[in-house]
Amino acid sequence: MDGCNTLSTMAAVTLRNTSHFPDYKLSAGLIDSCGSELIRSNKRTGDEVMTVWDNTSDEELVMLWLWHNGEAREIYRLAPNTTTQASLLKGMGIAVVSKARERCFYNQIITDQSAAGTAGRFE
Repeated sequence: MDGCNTLSTMAAVTLRNTSHFPDYKLSAGLIDSCGSELIRSNKRTGDEVMTVWDNTSDEELVMLWLWHNGEAREIYRLAPNTTTQASLLKGMGIAVVSKARERCFYNQIITDQSAAGTAGRFE
C-alpha cells in the first residue's frame, strides 16, 4: 500500500511528556513565509484535544507553540514520512515550520475542527 500511513508509523506525543519547551528564534524570512502575522495563542487555552499531523516530506518539521505574549517555543518535532498524533490545547497558536527551508506550513489556532481529522498534511 504505497503512500499509506499505518498505525505503526504514528508516533504519539503529549503535553504531559515534558514541561520544558525551549525558546525558538524565528528569522524574518520564516515569518514572511507564513503569509500573514503569526497567530498567537489565546490568553487562556481550553481543553486538551488530540490532533493528527501527516508529514509526507523527507525532512523533519518543527511544531512551534506561539505564546500570547509573543514568545515562540518548540513543542514537537515531526519526523519525515510519518504521521504524528499530538495532544494540544484548544486555543493554542501553532506554527509548523521547516527549519532547513525557512518555510512556514501551518499558522493557526487549535480548535475542535482542527482536532476532528488531520490537522495538517505537509508534503
